[in-house]
Amino acid sequence: MKRLLNISDNIYYYCLLGFIFLINISIGAAYILFTFLSLGLIIYFISGKKHSIEKFTIKKHLPPFIKYFALYILFTLMSVIFSLDRKESFVDSKELFIFLLFPLFFLILNTEKRIKTSLWVILISALLHSFYGIYQGITWGITLDRRIKGFTSHWMTFAGLMMFVFIFFIIKAFYENKKNRMIYFAIMIPISVAIAASLTRSVWVGTFFALGLFIIYFNYKVLYAIIPLLIIFAIFLPNSVKSRFTSIVDLKNETNMDRIYMAETGFNIFKEYPFFGVGANNIKKVYDKYKPEGAPLNEHLHNNFIQTLAERGIFTLLALILVFISIIYNLIKKIKTGSVFQQKLAIGVLFTFFGFLIAGMFEYNFGHSQIKFILFFFLSLPFIDTLPNKEIKK
Repeated sequence: MKRLLNISDNIYYYCLLGFIFLINISIGAAYILFTFLSLGLIIYFISGKKHSIEKFTIKKHLPPFIKYFALYILFTLMSVIFSLDRKESFVDSKELFIFLLFPLFFLILNTEKRIKTSLWVILISALLHSFYGIYQGITWGITLDRRIKGFTSHWMTFAGLMMFVFIFFIIKAFYENKKNRMIYFAIMIPISVAIAASLTRSVWVGTFFALGLFIIYFNYKVLYAIIPLLIIFAIFLPNSVKSRFTSIVDLKNETNMDRIYMAETGFNIFKEYPFFGVGANNIKKVYDKYKPEGAPLNEHLHNNFIQTLAERGIFTLLALILVFISIIYNLIKKIKTGSVFQQKLAIGVLFTFFGFLIAGMFEYNFGHSQIKFILFFFLSLPFIDTLPNKEIKK
């Protein structure tokens, strides 16, 4: 019987590693493994059998900010009741199952060795993804007409996935020995090229903001070495990338103006549906009615906060803000009080999360399943109460 449970534990572990790898490679295959893992988790709770070294407890196997996510889930479900199209919103609410990833990560990635292995898996996966994106750029050319998107369905998802890995491992490199640091920096070269070639400005801004904050935190003198490298890098950028960079501050740029129209549309919707919004996945149904005259049509509002406000109402937005504040507070707390291993993870995750937040001011990145997959993965790591390897059944 013990042998059977050990095999089961190993199966879940390798399936979770497969899921982590597939986040970058195939959303469909990732969902298949996620479904299998979720069913296993449900059976675990129902049967009471221990496929792990200890029983599940909320305090030990869920992150401290999960209670605010529970509020977010509650108000999201309430918004379904008041939705303009309840069926559409109900179907869209299947995304809430993604929150099962937190107990899965906490129960299965329960040693430092497993966490380190999972990090190498996501790194290799992102590296392969970046190579495919670069291949697309070479084949298609780097243009706004046909932007690279790797294995994903959209270039913003592709760039967003690359951003998480790039920020986290650049920061991780600063806390490694010289040999490992050079390995990480070398791996980051194709990933940085893929991010640049994606022409995704929200990710560029998020990445620069997050790494800039980290350098100030780590040692601002590092800027003296980095700025010349950035200048050299900029010189050799294709003209399409350079023009895309300069468009960030161009207020007359068509897409910049569209962002302003989106914000105005979102607040117009909120004024008429303040408490529970129009319902998940219903913005596109009312966009034409509430957009400014002459503004183009859009399916969503390209901003996490405005999208949540218009789609799910003020209560859900406040819950989401509490989530984000709690994440930042608890990561800072972990940096101060955690083990050395947890501290290093928390530093990388904190600044990666800042990148996600800033990018989310210009793109509804919290609405993408793959982005939530990788976000929840990184957010879990610093809070996992790891067990000594000797306590894990062999």
